[in-house]
Amino acid sequence: MEILKAERVYKLFPVKRNLLGRVTRWFPALRKVSVTVEGGKTLGVIGESGCGKSTLGKLLLDLEKPTKGRVLYKGKDIGNLRGREYREYRVNVQAVFQNPQSSLNPRMKVWEIVTEGLKVNYRLQKKELLNRARELLTQVGLPEDYAERYPHQLSGGQKQRVAIARAVALQPEVIVADEPTSALDVSVQAQIVNLFLRLQEELGLSYFFISHSIPVVSAISDSVAVMYKGFVVERGSKEQVLCSTAHHYTKLLKESIPPVKGEIPEPTGEEPEGGCPFYSRCPARRPECLSYDMEPVEVEPGHFVACINPV
Repeated sequence: MEILKAERVYKLFPVKRNLLGRVTRWFPALRKVSVTVEGGKTLGVIGESGCGKSTLGKLLLDLEKPTKGRVLYKGKDIGNLRGREYREYRVNVQAVFQNPQSSLNPRMKVWEIVTEGLKVNYRLQKKELLNRARELLTQVGLPEDYAERYPHQLSGGQKQRVAIARAVALQPEVIVADEPTSALDVSVQAQIVNLFLRLQEELGLSYFFISHSIPVVSAISDSVAVMYKGFVVERGSKEQVLCSTAHHYTKLLKESIPPVKGEIPEPTGEEPEGGCPFYSRCPARRPECLSYDMEPVEVEPGHFVACINPV
């Protein structure tokens, strides 16, 4: 079942204005992006910094509005949701962000942070909130007495567990996780990934999991979308994208994982105004790539690639 879906979304940001304040130049953060989060499954999104991953996550969370296209929650455009339907969407789509240090209020105790959504939506009393906070902390692998601590008394991994506890407190259907492991040590990253997997099994959660790490995405995802300069250049099942790679950018990303088998070439300076945005870095570029419209082609059932000369 499709729970959350981006349907050919574009997102443009103004980068230059004239003396009258009118926008004269726009930056295309997202272009023709279509992705789907299935019930109980994980969609992993990978790509370099600045490719549009986080912007896409913000659109799914309704923190940004698409310039064009739609974001659907259970088949309904979230831009048209009102009242009870919109509250249902807000409860059922939660977020875990990259840096727990900046996403946790330093003046609030852990139990207050974890149960903030419960307090707003269900108006529970302090005793009920405190008991629920202790249950949630146990669920994410933290001692109950951490409920009385402040964020500065926790390690990075513990703070991220608190952020995850806050996200699952409202029993959501989908969690948008924006690089939740990138600020953590490698050993702690594995623990957090395992926690996400355990909670998915226990609670039936769906994840939109953003990362720049192929090993992390490989460990947690059922399907994968690869982004480059605002486009989804390849998407499909984890096995299709990471094992039967069809796009040259995905191939070079894989080869950049240590031990290094190759490097992503630097841009040649021939940045195209249209066509494929990967043209200047692609080892298999052709002249016709400069006029390619970046419409994904299905190379096998469920496996799409935006390339006229796939691997």
